[in-house]
Amino acid sequence: AKVDGTAMYSIDVRLPGMVYASVVHSKVQLAAPMSWNDEAMRQLPGIVDLVPLEHGVAIVAKTFEQALAARSSLEVEWDTGVAAAGYDSEPALEVAYEAVLADGTEAKVVSTEGAGAAVFGQAAQTLKRSFRSDYGYHAQMEPLNAVARFNEAGDAVEIWEGTQAPDMSRAGIAELLGLDISRVTHHQQYLGGGFGRRSINDYTIEAVLIARATKRPVKMIWTREEDLAYGMFRPQNLQCVEAALDANGNVTGWRHCVVGDGEGLLYSGINLHEYYGIRDRQIETRGQSHGIRLKHWRAVARPFNLFAIESLVDELAVQAGMDPFAFRRAHMALTPKAQAVFDRAEKMSGFHAPRPAGRAVGVSVSECSGALGAGVAEISLDRTSGVIRVHRVWAAIDGGIVVQPEMARANVESGVVYGISSVLKERATMKGGVVQQSNFHDYAVLRMSEAPEEIHVEFIERDTPPTGLGEIGNPFVAAAVANAFFALTGKRLRHMPFTPERVRTALQS
Repeated sequence: AKVDGTAMYSIDVRLPGMVYASVVHSKVQLAAPMSWNDEAMRQLPGIVDLVPLEHGVAIVAKTFEQALAARSSLEVEWDTGVAAAGYDSEPALEVAYEAVLADGTEAKVVSTEGAGAAVFGQAAQTLKRSFRSDYGYHAQMEPLNAVARFNEAGDAVEIWEGTQAPDMSRAGIAELLGLDISRVTHHQQYLGGGFGRRSINDYTIEAVLIARATKRPVKMIWTREEDLAYGMFRPQNLQCVEAALDANGNVTGWRHCVVGDGEGLLYSGINLHEYYGIRDRQIETRGQSHGIRLKHWRAVARPFNLFAIESLVDELAVQAGMDPFAFRRAHMALTPKAQAVFDRAEKMSGFHAPRPAGRAVGVSVSECSGALGAGVAEISLDRTSGVIRVHRVWAAIDGGIVVQPEMARANVESGVVYGISSVLKERATMKGGVVQQSNFHDYAVLRMSEAPEEIHVEFIERDTPPTGLGEIGNPFVAAAVANAFFALTGKRLRHMPFTPERVRTALQS
């Protein structure tokens, strides 16, 4: 159905008497509208209504083209006394977060195992490094949209949306409207990309409120520019990771601190016990608040946490003069599941075999939703442009009993591509609280021509309950690419994404 165009997405839904809405939000996130040129706007061709919302103004028109045309004429005075006003993300990440990390007074211990950080006092040696990650946008292909229609009495509503959480959406709309949930009919549609963003229904709520105000069926569509400007992002962060080693070179302690905004969006998934038998561990955060909307992003915090963890492990292996597989087996106390996936990934990739000239491989663990994996990436580098190309990827996954093998394989493959895109290209920045990127010309995503020539996925066959495979494909990518980059150049990448400018700077360091 997706191939021949018969699959119904909410953006395809058409209802009798339906009107179209386009919402304009403040460029400074979460500012509220105070006033606008209402009378002049209502004189424009096709305009049906203007509906104030908590953080925007909806332009309602007979056609979507008319709603779009009217956007440039809307003049809104915004209440910009909000937290995001004046916020600049780049100096915050580069300078302010470093100061917070050095200060230490805002540290919040999230979890401690064994002796925690105290083990560092008895360590024979330690290794400490910092890593950064920029804001990430979900970049779903279908712009956020929903359709809503009330009955004549206004005491029941139907909604059409592509959502990751139809039950939560339905319940939230019933609560918002003060209706019994039986009065909310939900029509689940295909969704053109979710990645965590479509598990919250703020855009659907806007469609419902507009339909209630206009007393007409409404299709509400955010433009791509609106979706980015009023986006919900994977949080930027600064991480400091430190390993303690005993006299035999075994990693006995781990300290992991994350600076940024977003609470659990920052530290979820630092689950070293799932793959490494390190006795003493401590996780800390140092929270910052910027007023930027944040949201779960595919695998949540794992892509940047595993980037930090596995980059440090690779550096420990180099320091010990050992290959990354041998070091993990000898000094990281691999769990049985981890041993199996690393063994399989090593064999699949032919990790120690000679590579074509100008290529190198790197390895990383991957973990999410009870599943465990290990992945290897083979890369090349154009040293003049600073462009990294990922040519081949191998992933060995333990997901328990795999119920739908081909669907599971496709899901892992999609996670790999999604991960490569975020690792090499994707970054959102804010200046004065305003998102600086507006569409795919300046928020770059991986193109088909840049995708790996080969992605190999194998599942470890085990008679254990199924685990989640939807997000296991991207957490390993950053560290696998960064570790391959070191093998190729002798230089480390510590700031994700690995843009050409950052690559060239690393080469010159």
